[in-house]
Amino acid sequence: MPGTLEVSPKRLLELGKVVFGEGAVSKPRHVTITNKSKTTPVTFSSIATSGDFAMASGCGATIGPKSTCKVTIRFLPTGFGGREGTLTINSNASNSPRSVDLTGNGTHAKR
Repeated sequence: MPGTLEVSPKRLLELGKVVFGEGAVSKPRHVTITNKSKTTPVTFSSIATSGDFAMASGCGATIGPKSTCKVTIRFLPTGFGGREGTLTINSNASNSPRSVDLTGNGTHAKR
């Protein structure tokens, strides 16, 4: 029986406001992935971000039973205003794929 994954936050990770341009990036934020199975490891086939978001670090290829790992995400705006993306977690878990919406806001530099 395959394991099941739980993610936290469950639906949305807000990365805040970042000045657009000059290579500015947000402070790192984390999504925690937990394998709820008591006996079965879960194997990841991919963990990826979309939009103006990048994974700074991730989980290994598998997560053991009753274990957790963290995915670190940064926001790198490519324009002004609200920006959206998704963290998608594909695995052999019974509830795969899992996803978390990502949001951030590209702002103007203060004068």
